[in-house]
Amino acid sequence: MPLTKTYARILESQGFKKDALEIYKKLLKLNPNDKELKKNIKRLQERKKFEEVNILKLQEFDKINEKNRFDFENYLKDLKWI
Repeated sequence: MPLTKTYARILESQGFKKDALEIYKKLLKLNPNDKELKKNIKRLQERKKFEEVNILKLQEFDKINEKNRFDFENYLKDLKWI
């Protein structure tokens, strides 16, 4: 696992808050004066509950994408592009 702020941000944005917090803490040990790391750690620790990726939301997103793709394909067929 890469030990960078960027990777921690990516993990956090994907819902892997615990993993992001671990990286931030390791980075803070290497850079004890980094204010951004301290801020990120504090923000994550203040959350009452960590949630991993919400599978139901991902499934909902996939359904929306399938419908959009279907609608778009029909649109292209109407234009005789496919």
